Amino acid sequence: MKNITHIFFDLDHTLWDTDKNAKESLQEIHQEIKILENFNVPFELFHSTYQKHNDILWKKYAKHEVSKSDVRINRFKYSLEELNIFDDTINEFFASHFVSRTPLKKNLIEGAIELMDYVKDRYTLSIITNGFKEVQYIKMEESGLRKYFKHIFISEEVGHNKPSPDIFKHAMHISGASVAENCLMIGDSLEADIHGSINAGMRAVHLSPEYKNDSTENNFITVNSLAEIKTILK
Repeated sequence: MKNITHIFFDLDHTLWDTDKNAKESLQEIHQEIKILENFNVPFELFHSTYQKHNDILWKKYAKHEVSKSDVRINRFKYSLEELNIFDDTINEFFASHFVSRTPLKKNLIEGAIELMDYVKDRYTLSIITNGFKEVQYIKMEESGLRKYFKHIFISEEVGHNKPSPDIFKHAMHISGASVAENCLMIGDSLEADIHGSINAGMRAVHLSPEYKNDSTENNFITVNSLAEIKTILK
């Protein structure tokens, strides 16, 4: 892939291992407040229920259909209610403790640091994320990612969520990228990261560990590991 000068990365699920870090926090909280003992709900059932509601709410948030507060509170409220746990105190405990402890987790997607070390002196690096500002900076500091990036573009600070082309155009402008075709977006979400960046004129690499790509488009590259991206950039 020639003539790339700027690389933009998604953070969650692309560099920072969101699933593993979230699962660790949820399991800790589940044990602390004795969900199994008090309500006979094993962790794996709680976790799968949470993942379902969390995914739905994040997709709605990207489309401005729900607020930040809705995501933070209702992903637990809806999960607990589906499991017949109707307790506002438990819901609030999950919501507050999850958001305070999860950003401190340090698990990264396999190959993240190796890729960062490879690209750090070759390209201008930036993050473009829809995550909440008060936790995204902490994630990057605690995981050791912050030092690699010149810019961090967070949707609620920019005023546009991915997949809006506006957040990508803003990121290109601020980072000094004058030619969109010289910019590469790397992310796990086909809609938010790939379609959004392509609509802004960028090139794109879709990180899909199981090659789950049901698109018939051929204007982006799909890889199943971060390690493959080094080969593409050579």
